[in-house]
Amino acid sequence: MIIKKYWSQIIETFDEAVSISDPDGIILYANKRHEALTGIPGEELMGKSVHELVRRGLFDVVLNPGILRSKQPETQVQELASGQKLVLDGHPVFDEDGNVALVVTYLRDVTKISEMREQLASQQELLKAYQKMQSLDMTVDHMPTMVQSKMMKQLFGQLSIIAETDATVLLLGETGVGKDVFARRLHKLSPHSESAFIKADCGSMPKNLIETELFGYAPGTFSGGNKGGKIGLIEAASGGTLFLDEIGELPLLMQTKLLRLLQDREIVRVGATVPQKVDVRIVAATNKNLEKEVEAGRFRSDLYYRLKVAVIDIPPLRKRKADILPLARVFLKFFCQKYRREVTFSQAAEKALLKHSWPGNVRELENLVLGCVVTSKKSMLDVADLPFTPSAEICVAAQDGLGGLEVTGKSMKEVLAEVEKNIIQTGMKRVGNIAKLAKELKLDRTTVFRKLKKYEAE
Repeated sequence: MIIKKYWSQIIETFDEAVSISDPDGIILYANKRHEALTGIPGEELMGKSVHELVRRGLFDVVLNPGILRSKQPETQVQELASGQKLVLDGHPVFDEDGNVALVVTYLRDVTKISEMREQLASQQELLKAYQKMQSLDMTVDHMPTMVQSKMMKQLFGQLSIIAETDATVLLLGETGVGKDVFARRLHKLSPHSESAFIKADCGSMPKNLIETELFGYAPGTFSGGNKGGKIGLIEAASGGTLFLDEIGELPLLMQTKLLRLLQDREIVRVGATVPQKVDVRIVAATNKNLEKEVEAGRFRSDLYYRLKVAVIDIPPLRKRKADILPLARVFLKFFCQKYRREVTFSQAAEKALLKHSWPGNVRELENLVLGCVVTSKKSMLDVADLPFTPSAEICVAAQDGLGGLEVTGKSMKEVLAEVEKNIIQTGMKRVGNIAKLAKELKLDRTTVFRKLKKYEAE
């Protein structure tokens, strides 16, 4: 029979170590994988009794007697003289009378099994972390993006070039300018767009938890922690992009550990001693002036220069007015669809949007539109429906200031300067307080103070 002719070769194809013994424990065959796993040459095993090998200290477990008694498979852990632990999985082979004729034993390395379990646990942790981050980011991923200004088009063009590389990126800009949008677009344009995008908000993490959140912790590190340890956000982003938002808020100790990640591409979990390699692209963002933070000793200079590879400085919304109305309209359309409303802006409202200084940038605009959609009972939003509409008192002051103004023979600049003077002086007489007047006029207090001094001197 062809199988009988080639049976020894067939057994050699097994990935597992296999030995065959008779009912008395005499070893009849052991494949090469068995020799490699135990370190005992095959010729030293053939014809030897497993009981003798136990007496010699090579083995410490014999399965044959138990299998002969129960006629059932049996599993035990074998410890070799070298200290290596193996799992023995013995199976009986019966003759025509139902007696045990042979015992086939499979050997598996406990160390390998432990490694496989750790890998499986790590993958499960990674999956849970990724699913959690995806669910948190679902709303942001569906938000619209709209740019019309020349400077923003140039920045998005620059972004597409940088995205093709694996360079570290530093996004600068005021709060709410859209650093999050840039980071996500960078990831989607990169070769790793199908991998994870993980956002870590350094400014909102409790300082005593930042290290475990970013780097994770090893099994048994904390008494009340996960027994299997916990994967950090850096590991969760492996193969993809890690977005470190508000990186200027990181404590100095964490800056040191992050520097190691950027230099060596490896991390050490809390409670662990062995570093592990991670393949992750770092995109950092801050609204702080990092150069001043370095001078003040609050930010490591070596980390700053590691981050300062590809820098994108996003301008505030007030400096790209061409984006205001397109963004407002697309936000309006998005929220109307989401909440099943039909709302539009009047021309006067759109003009007011253009004139607003937008200290909160795109985020302020987005929240303003959202608030208008969910609270307005009208289908047409007018100037009065906007939360930053000038107060009635200021409007009255402006009208009073224009009364009897002589414009004949004056340039537009001179007329506007006279209007400004009348509004500020009239307003000061009415409120009697520079801070309050500055707030109503949406001007800096020093500006109002300087102008009043100038008018007094005139």
